[in-house]
Amino acid sequence: MTTPRKPPIMDDPDAPPSEEELRAAEALRVALEDPALAHDDAEFARALALAHAPRELAPDEHQALLERALAPAGPRKRGGIVVRVAFGAAATAVSLAAAFTLLVRAPELGEPVALTRPHSTQSLFREPFSPQGGTSARIDRIATARASDLRDNQFARWGVR
Repeated sequence: MTTPRKPPIMDDPDAPPSEEELRAAEALRVALEDPALAHDDAEFARALALAHAPRELAPDEHQALLERALAPAGPRKRGGIVVRVAFGAAATAVSLAAAFTLLVRAPELGEPVALTRPHSTQSLFREPFSPQGGTSARIDRIATARASDLRDNQFARWGVR
């Protein structure tokens, strides 16, 4: 039996408890005394209590847990070798193609590459800063601009412009 939760109404915290509150408190007390009764708040209280001070396990229960955890796994099915080889071959082919493309398109050694230079963030902000708040949005805007500059510089070094 699960008791539905209702949000408490806090008109006067010093007011005497209502009949509904007294019934709910009695149901919780009974559920806490008898662990076989299902009650959301009692289950939560039990979980908190066990998290704070876990109970001792009986030796036979402990041994059963250990045996189940350390038991050998069942027979393994041998069917994934072909899939692993196929994916390995595909990944190798893609890697070789990417390396070849970079070698062919890379700028010659000693050739100057035009990189984006560090610059002011003034152009990112047209409106004045508010006296409070907005700091995260400003930092996000700066980080996005710097990430774009870094990406442009990496592509320029690779000769991908």
